[in-house]
Amino acid sequence: MERTPSEHVAPTVLKFGGTSVEDAAACGRVADIVRRHGGPRPVVVVSALAGVTDALLRCAWEGALRAFDPHLERHREIARRLLGPEASPAFLGELERARGELGGLVERIGREPALRAPLQDEIVSYGERLSAPLLAAALAAAGLPARHVDARRCIVTDETPGRATPDSDATAARTRAVLVPLLDGGTIPVLGGYIGASAGGVTTTLGRGGSDYTAALVGAALGAAEIQIWTDVSGVQTADPRVVRGARTIPSLSYAEAAELAYFGAKVLHPKTIQPAKDRGIPVRICNSRAPGDAGTLVSGAADVWPGTVKSIAHKSGITVVQISSARMLGAYGFLRALFEVFDRHELPVDVVATSEVSVSLTVDDADRLPAVVAELEALGDVQVQRRRAIICVVGEGLRTTPGIAARVFETIRDINVSLISQGASRVNLTFIVDEEHVEEAVRRLHTALLERAEAGPGVLARAPIRRAAGRREGTVDPVELARRLIDIPSVSGEEEAVARFLASHLEPLGYRVELLEAPPGRPGLVATTGAPPRLVFSTHLDTVPPHFASGEDDEYVYGRGACDAKGILAAQLAAAERLRGEGRNDLGLLFVVDEERGSVGARVANAHPVARECRWLIDGEPTENKLAVGCKGSLRVTLRAEGTGGHSAYPERGRSAIHLLLDALDDVRAIAWPTDEYFGDTTCNIGVIVGGTQANVIAPDARADLHIRLVTDQAPVRELLEGAVGSRARIEYLSFTPPVRLTAVPDFEQCVVGYTTDVPHLSNWGTPLLLGPGSIHDAHTARERIAKAELERGVELYVRLGRTLLAEPAPARRGKTAGARP
Repeated sequence: MERTPSEHVAPTVLKFGGTSVEDAAACGRVADIVRRHGGPRPVVVVSALAGVTDALLRCAWEGALRAFDPHLERHREIARRLLGPEASPAFLGELERARGELGGLVERIGREPALRAPLQDEIVSYGERLSAPLLAAALAAAGLPARHVDARRCIVTDETPGRATPDSDATAARTRAVLVPLLDGGTIPVLGGYIGASAGGVTTTLGRGGSDYTAALVGAALGAAEIQIWTDVSGVQTADPRVVRGARTIPSLSYAEAAELAYFGAKVLHPKTIQPAKDRGIPVRICNSRAPGDAGTLVSGAADVWPGTVKSIAHKSGITVVQISSARMLGAYGFLRALFEVFDRHELPVDVVATSEVSVSLTVDDADRLPAVVAELEALGDVQVQRRRAIICVVGEGLRTTPGIAARVFETIRDINVSLISQGASRVNLTFIVDEEHVEEAVRRLHTALLERAEAGPGVLARAPIRRAAGRREGTVDPVELARRLIDIPSVSGEEEAVARFLASHLEPLGYRVELLEAPPGRPGLVATTGAPPRLVFSTHLDTVPPHFASGEDDEYVYGRGACDAKGILAAQLAAAERLRGEGRNDLGLLFVVDEERGSVGARVANAHPVARECRWLIDGEPTENKLAVGCKGSLRVTLRAEGTGGHSAYPERGRSAIHLLLDALDDVRAIAWPTDEYFGDTTCNIGVIVGGTQANVIAPDARADLHIRLVTDQAPVRELLEGAVGSRARIEYLSFTPPVRLTAVPDFEQCVVGYTTDVPHLSNWGTPLLLGPGSIHDAHTARERIAKAELERGVELYVRLGRTLLAEPAPARRGKTAGARP
């Protein structure tokens, strides 16, 4: 029979982790991802729902199903929400059968605890044995031709409990025999990861995180075009983001780099995933199922060397160092073999090894088996055990051949004791050991020194120089590329220094005189001029809301934190300024400030700068969809604090709940008829944060709510209404106030009034203000922040046209006025 074109296409393997299928909404996203990213022949591998494997392990140890019952209900809820009337009863029946089988297994352990080890794999396998058929049914209900395949029919292993080793040849043959006919028939196979079976049919597991390994084995067997690991982060990071707030996604890694990072602490990839993919030359892509538009990290055979060499700083805590010293090593052979045979007999893996003439130091991360190992090692020499250590691994292609890296590393942490160093075994890493209490500080320092102080300036992830887009005139700025460079530098409010210093290093070669505005300390904004008094200044803010996520792009959009608010705008303004300078205009400047997303501290400080008095026009940048905003609302930030009397929750009459007081007050706040204005519209009040109490069984002694009120009038009537509604139930703290502002209109520009607040009221000394910028406020602050490339380019054109118009004026027509005066 002649094969259809799709049968000649290599399949794509998509593996989804537990958080990617944790509830009905997540499973719905998976269906969309498979449809959009799976290509014509997708294969799906899925982990157990988040938390299920841990619950099943507790069941095995407790001899009862209590820990698993809530997760059974989660499976039922997903089935009820996503499966159709035909599929739902079938799966619910399968769920009940599984519970019965699990109950029998757990009861056997309760009667005979010695059976726990041999039955544990069988018990924990039910996580994937339930998630895979559930996801297959959900995909089918979404219109995808999916079918569940029991992974035990494909993955053949030995019978080692808890961490079975696959038989690669048998697994490849079984996988092809089971899956290829389904793929040829247009079916999407859905397999549970992590589980397999021995040749004799015994259920086995591949070790925690083994679903990645399953995906790699399946991909290698099928000669996949790509293996995609879908998790809850956007790829491999330059460091653990829980330790380094400025960590960001690494666009690409070699197989060697990824293997080192996976083994030494990068949690997004199982260490064994890389080898099967490397053997077949299959790229592995790590993606975020919560942000599928993000590019993620691509792992392949390409060994690109970054400027600065280092790509990531990984670390692994909970390490024990074992040192064996013996004069018998000197000039002898067989000593190392005898030493490592001890570890082999006890099946205790070794991470890092360093040797001298008479001693060997090595590290392990499984202290439970160590006493028996040490007892045998003492026959070989003197043994010392050092606990509570941590491994730090500096990773990057070319590390071994780049001079000065080790010197920079150890100079950066010169006051932190290093107890073991290993370099040379791999071309891509430098590994060393520190005390566990110092590891996070060391990682943060190294990230700053090696990844945030690149040639382009502190905080910049090393990338190629800014390029000109095809057809762009020499000497002009590509706003798309510059936007991506800026987006990739984290600058959430409070951490703007890196992006400010990058801009300074970028503007000075263009001929700008740059002054950093250190206000508040450690958070500089900047003023840039070209020598002539600036009649016109482009301005926007450097800070973004958290969390940071790196840039990405497709044919239509640029994505990333700050794409439209306001780094894309900054790029468009700089591109426009360069266009105007190319026309001979040097009487313009740039003002980029910090803290706009909080309290406009940067703008307040910049307002006192002497250059401000020379400026006649200020074009402030915010996402206005390229319309000229002729008005923007004000802002009043407020905190309500309620205080109660704590006590035992069983006797509510003995205490007074601060949460109840606060909720009652907030109900009345929501009912306020706030002021309206025919020009600005309605006052709005957002209750953004509510926190309080200590525990569920304790009457809450305190509670807090953070409010953000968008003003269309002065603050006085709003404060009066708020205080009347809250009364004595909570204390009101007024944090910041910005009045609404009416702005200047210019003929032939589309106009709007925006509902948000800007820095404009705090820049009153900088001439007549105008407000314009590409991008939509509806995309700002979201998990998928973006800006259209065409809109970015049009923003440049509008800034240039507006600049020409204003600079042609002999004098400013008017200053911006606060609410109360008409423009």
